[in-house]
Amino acid sequence: MSEVGHARNAANFGQMIAFVTSYGTDYDPTNPLITVAALGAKKTAADGAIDDVTAAMGPYKMVVNDRQEAFEGIRKITTRAINAFEASGASQKDVDDARTFKRKIDGTRARTLVDDPNTPEDESEGNSVSQQSYVQLVEHLDNFLQVLIDSGSYAPNETDIQIATLQAYSSALKAANAAVANAIPPLSNARIARNQILYAEGTGLVDLALLVKKYVKSLYGADSPQYKQISGLKFTRYKI
Repeated sequence: MSEVGHARNAANFGQMIAFVTSYGTDYDPTNPLITVAALGAKKTAADGAIDDVTAAMGPYKMVVNDRQEAFEGIRKITTRAINAFEASGASQKDVDDARTFKRKIDGTRARTLVDDPNTPEDESEGNSVSQQSYVQLVEHLDNFLQVLIDSGSYAPNETDIQIATLQAYSSALKAANAAVANAIPPLSNARIARNQILYAEGTGLVDLALLVKKYVKSLYGADSPQYKQISGLKFTRYKI
């Protein structure tokens, strides 16, 4: 879903409220859900819910970016490690086993899925696929390291590719995965709450806007300038 689209719905709802308020005592619906006061309360709730999504999106994007940065060096560092392993005189079987996991590391394309506010889809909903890809990368790294450890011949002098350093790197990657996993629920829950306020059947902002249009149409007529004021206000219904 487009974050811009949700905000546009709320903005147009605010414009609608301004118009019906200007009609004064003429605007007097019997439906309590579309009185000026009720519409104002719905607008306040919608704005707050949209702000809550924005607030949750910030930390989510931050940890996603941090994780992407942490994973960027995994192929380069394991390339250096496998070359050092081969040069160490390890057996061909151990080298082949290590290269099996190295190929998996090179072949796993972890994708960062963050909602693009310029598109109608909510890309972050695919985070489970992204999560699995990143988790698999760490699993491949751990298996790769275990081959090096079990061989007994991997003991490079270069600190950054020593076993302890690579194990610490693995721990850092797991922590990055956990940070993203922990940031997903607040964002998802904020979106659920926002979507309920804007799109719940019968009581959501969009449905209320359509009721207001019908009432103003019945009040002034389809050809009236008042109805023309609000009939052109666009409201997009997103599935929840």
